[in-house]
Amino acid sequence: MSKQVPHFWFMTIQTPNGGGYWIGSYRGVLTPESEATRLSLFNEIREEINQRDPLAVGGAVIAFDVQPNKL
Repeated sequence: MSKQVPHFWFMTIQTPNGGGYWIGSYRGVLTPESEATRLSLFNEIREEINQRDPLAVGGAVIAFDVQPNKL
């Protein structure tokens, strides 16, 4: 089992807002658990965003990426 490294992630969410849409972009760095998958990270990140920004709740994710942070 290899040691996990920090990963950079970003997610953009579009939420209906009256006559248009609200778009929020979020980013961060996390070190995933050794058994993590892209889907588990997506779900973890989405839940964190929902908790810290109520405007994102119920919105559609229109962009997401997660990759090792080191170049």
